Amino acid sequence: MTDLRWLLAFAAPARAVLAVSALARILGHAASAATLALPAGAIGASLVGSAVLPVTGVVAVLVVLAVASGVLRYLEQLTGHLAAFRLLGELRIWVMERVLPQAPAVTDAGGAARVLDVAVRDVDRIEVFFAHTIAPAISAVLLPIAAIGLTTATAGVPTALALAVVLAAGWVIPFLGRRRDRETARALGRTRGDITQHVADSLRVREVILGAGTVAERLAGLRELDDRLGAALRARSRRAGVRHGATALRLWGGALLVLVVGLSAAPSALPAVLMAAALVPGIATGLDTLERLAVSLPGGLEATRRVRELAGAAPLVAEPTSPTVLPAPSPHGTAPAGDPRTPAAELADVTFRYPGRPAPVLDVVSLHLAPGRVVGVTGPTGSGKSTIARLLQRHRDPETGSVSLRGVNVLRLGSAQVRRTVAVVDQEPFLLDATVAENLRLAAPSATDAALHEVLHMACSPLPLERRIGPRGNALSGGERQRLALARTLLRASRAPGGIAGSVLVLDEATSHQDPLTQERVVAGVQSAGASTVVIAHRPEALRGADHVIHLEDGQVVGGPQPPT
Repeated sequence: MTDLRWLLAFAAPARAVLAVSALARILGHAASAATLALPAGAIGASLVGSAVLPVTGVVAVLVVLAVASGVLRYLEQLTGHLAAFRLLGELRIWVMERVLPQAPAVTDAGGAARVLDVAVRDVDRIEVFFAHTIAPAISAVLLPIAAIGLTTATAGVPTALALAVVLAAGWVIPFLGRRRDRETARALGRTRGDITQHVADSLRVREVILGAGTVAERLAGLRELDDRLGAALRARSRRAGVRHGATALRLWGGALLVLVVGLSAAPSALPAVLMAAALVPGIATGLDTLERLAVSLPGGLEATRRVRELAGAAPLVAEPTSPTVLPAPSPHGTAPAGDPRTPAAELADVTFRYPGRPAPVLDVVSLHLAPGRVVGVTGPTGSGKSTIARLLQRHRDPETGSVSLRGVNVLRLGSAQVRRTVAVVDQEPFLLDATVAENLRLAAPSATDAALHEVLHMACSPLPLERRIGPRGNALSGGERQRLALARTLLRASRAPGGIAGSVLVLDEATSHQDPLTQERVVAGVQSAGASTVVIAHRPEALRGADHVIHLEDGQVVGGPQPPT
């Protein structure tokens, strides 16, 4: 019920449009029910010799009712979906505004594919509530009440009571097994997320799987997930089949029940009794929606729960209530004006461990980055190199020790100022299926072509601006993708306070696909722009242009503490 109340509150801005949709549905279904009830009443009236309208009149009224029903049905669908699509757009924005502060830690913890499944597919599944729940639920209440009232006035209380029992069964049957439907919806949501993540992980480590010959084991895991999904779907389908059969029995058995009770209680009211019996199938289309909702609504509510759970998770870093303003850089570097000894960035005796891991990934590590200089970080896989990049970006905070920019602890700066100052290039950057210029302008939409050429030159990239690079940049070589990503990061850094010289660049294995000569040229190009740079590399030869290099092993600096440079 909490998720249902939340959805109703979220839908409040579209209340007027949804009200039009509900009204159009009620009137449309009333007109549709009248197309069955009117001929039934006319036949009964002719049998007792009290016909009011001739056949041609009845036919004319039926034509008007059919046209009105069609027009109202179109209006209902138009307004309902208009409101739903607008609300879904607002919901996507709402989710992104809450997920972005959690990134990228949210994908590290939950898996990028699972997060995508919730943020995209689960949001789409909520559409069933906005477009196909509110108006049908209202009409499923009001139409039976109106039918029972009309029958009471025309055919008498016994016939109305019989009709009420039949219509009440139309509310009860769709929700038989509701608790198990909720459990199945939850299992389906988890299993679909697991399948999505399994496929994404398999594609990401495809070469490892093929090289190790473990394709069969990987496919067996996927088959197990698929079997679990199939079992849940079959269980849901069986319950839906039972409900559908009970609904059909209610429809025809109910019409017969109303007819028998009505004729037994008031034989003289044949026209009204026939109309009441015709209202059972006449209102069936409105109540049939409840049967579909019994299948789709639990899935929509489970999707809502997952979306709210994702969006409501607390960021891994706490933001200060009154952030300290970062000191302005001097004209010649990133130190505050008047104090050139202040480091552009510094890690002081930092210890950090990931949740669930007993051993720290960084153990009392210090790093001093002087303004405009280059510090290299090397070490084997798992030594903590990339964790330094995450701490400098403030994706996480250290357990002990401190991280600072221009002498100010990042805990006091807040993430927004850190993001404006620290720019990172990863080993496998994400690129759009667009031109070189469009990919660069993600960092600065208003950048001129001259500015784009300048950062491409700094990154040693000769790519033409109009060249299309394919999905995820697959039309480029690995080295070209990395240099394009570096150019984009330089463009972003140029918008930092003080420009590129006022930023801190972190190259996290960002030159791994370059030959040693190109690596040296890239680092030299970055250094020529005046940026304070941390180059993280597995291979020491990638750090030839660094002013100072620290080596990590098992989360510790090997060879003694690093002196200020």
